[in-house]
Amino acid sequence: MKKAVLIFILFLLAGCSYHDGCFYSPQLVSCVDKGEVFPSISRYQKPYSLGRTDSNQRWKDVISCGGKYLDYDQRSVPFEKQEEFYYCMLGKGYIHLSPAKCGYQNPKWDKGVCNF
Repeated sequence: MKKAVLIFILFLLAGCSYHDGCFYSPQLVSCVDKGEVFPSISRYQKPYSLGRTDSNQRWKDVISCGGKYLDYDQRSVPFEKQEEFYYCMLGKGYIHLSPAKCGYQNPKWDKGVCNF
């Protein structure tokens, strides 16, 4: 018990704390509990409607480009066909965002540009 109190006092003196999945120190904030990243298919967005792209139309376009319905991570598209799938989606007017631009599915870390 004395060790726990001592460790707690040391954290207070150092200015460190843990809150909402983030460890706060005087010079650094490290968050580890951000949630799941958006699946690859949800990162295909129409440039004029980021975060509000019509999911039903996107699934139709995915199928017409060689993907399968509800295959969020494109596992049904063989590796050698990935580039063809990518350019097919670009040809239909989509852009493909990186995971960093989408954020995470957790509302606190969602950047609002990707949707299911």
